[in-house]
Amino acid sequence: MPTTYIAGDFNRARSGAGRFAGIAWLVATCLTAAPATAQPLGCDDGLKTAFRAEATTVVAVRAIRKGEELLVQDSPKPIIAAADLCLVKLLVGPGTTAEKDKNAKSWSEGIGIEVWLPSPANWNERIRNYGGGGWVGGGHRTEGKIGSKVPALVNANMGYASGTTDAGQPWYQDGSFTFLSDGSINVEGFRDFSVRAMVEQAVKTKALVSLYYGKPPAFSYYDGHSQGGRQGMKIAQEYPELYDGYMIAQPTMSTPMHSTVALYPQLVMKTELGFTALDRPKAAAFAARVDAANKRALAACHKAGLGFLLDPFACDYDPARDAAALCSGEAGQGVTGRNEDAATCMTLKEALALDRIWYGATPDGSYDAAQSTDSRGGKRLGAKQLWWTFTKTTAISGQITGASADGVALALRDIRYAADASGSTAANIPFSHVAISERNKWRELDYAGLADALGRNVALQSTLFSNFITDRTDLGKLRDLGRKVIVYSGLVDDAIPPAGNVYYHERVAAAMGGHGEVQKFMRMYLLPGSAHSSQGRAYTVTGNNDSVPLPKLPGNANQTPTREQDQFFTALTDWVENGAAPGEIMVTSRDNRLSYPACVYPLRTTWNGGPTPRPGSYGCK
Repeated sequence: MPTTYIAGDFNRARSGAGRFAGIAWLVATCLTAAPATAQPLGCDDGLKTAFRAEATTVVAVRAIRKGEELLVQDSPKPIIAAADLCLVKLLVGPGTTAEKDKNAKSWSEGIGIEVWLPSPANWNERIRNYGGGGWVGGGHRTEGKIGSKVPALVNANMGYASGTTDAGQPWYQDGSFTFLSDGSINVEGFRDFSVRAMVEQAVKTKALVSLYYGKPPAFSYYDGHSQGGRQGMKIAQEYPELYDGYMIAQPTMSTPMHSTVALYPQLVMKTELGFTALDRPKAAAFAARVDAANKRALAACHKAGLGFLLDPFACDYDPARDAAALCSGEAGQGVTGRNEDAATCMTLKEALALDRIWYGATPDGSYDAAQSTDSRGGKRLGAKQLWWTFTKTTAISGQITGASADGVALALRDIRYAADASGSTAANIPFSHVAISERNKWRELDYAGLADALGRNVALQSTLFSNFITDRTDLGKLRDLGRKVIVYSGLVDDAIPPAGNVYYHERVAAAMGGHGEVQKFMRMYLLPGSAHSSQGRAYTVTGNNDSVPLPKLPGNANQTPTREQDQFFTALTDWVENGAAPGEIMVTSRDNRLSYPACVYPLRTTWNGGPTPRPGSYGCK
């Protein structure tokens, strides 16, 4: 007879001290209910009866053979199974009980989870759960579909058991679930998306792994990028006991703050230039001029001749003071324009608008032209600055041609403030609703209105968005449990401004005894030239994947990486399992033309003046 494993569940403990007590009970159950060593099980429907968890359904069990092609939503070509795998799909209840309309995207039966299990012979006795991205979602709960992203499959190809989750809603990358059909915020859905889904992911993966292999994992890791980085950091802050180590790539530590002020470029364009992303031709023309200004910023601040800046925080380029940026004859600030190319030259109004966008949101549209490197770099906010924006030389055409209004709609608790398809880029899925069709009310906001929305967002962070915010600075529990965290951010991240992560790290250092004390359990790296990517595989501002040094990561389709090809995660496992704290990590471009050391913050990658292709030309200072 197979061992029957009964996993703890959240629903059983929803009463009593409340929903957070339920999560704590679930975590405690996970840590104390590991089964004794037993015989491994087969990858068949026997798992449906052997694995029992209250409010949990085993939706499907699928045996995958070596060499089988797997279609994954975020991969342009099939992924090849490098060895035999077992895919188990779970649905964990309860769903969103406040939503009664099954046609609404806010209606959900619960949390979908996929667990990828290598064969017992190929399992390395480790779990490496992977996070989601954006508004997550996917086919995790649907038989016959694959909801996981590429890295989860590659992790399994490498021998890890790897679980992923749709975060409580099945609509891939669609944030429409955040509003109930009556127009109010979906508090239950937000809770599941923000924290509960990741707790269930950890608990159910460990329970299933222990049952399937007949023994618990030797080590468990979390690996997440972007929204997945936020998810992992939330667990590290609140429930660090769930994993031994956390790989946190390009996260946002304050999603409500960042997502609200993300609309600021549109308000600058509306106020200073008289158009928004809804006027697509004008927005596209301005985006092209911004791209040209970025190239001039690179030329002005460039020292090493790399094609990217080692420290964009130090770049004080101002197009209003650059004659080569301004249109011919345009009176700038102390200069007269001499650029005769109408497609790339800027008027003074456009140059000052870009200065405002680069500075970040303020209540009145002002900006500090003399902003310091420390202020640009996240150590402190500038004069009247509400939050940070993207570094100079970062590709921000998407912020020019699309209105990022989701955060404003949530802050104001009114879906009408969200952008529709006419105001969104092709990469973003507009909010839809069963009853409310009006959109683009964000156009009514001015600078002060956005500041008010941010203030409301801050006020809601202790209640409505308390699960979403990831800025807890007291990491004493994580430290005392001996858990380890590696964080990295790209310095030209075009989705999540890196200064916000620096700000969080500085606050943790202030709360925990300084950088030296923090480095005993958490280390952060800032990667020059690295932008954002849905799978943690960064790219450059020009879209060229070859010329900028990048961390080697799993997820290159059809490839089974070795430990040496998985640099940051290898550093994490060596730290957790061998006590070897990571120092400099050498990253290399895909064309092998260039290498530099990624440095443990607060050290930064610097150029010493030597030949740029040589790794010895760079150091950490």
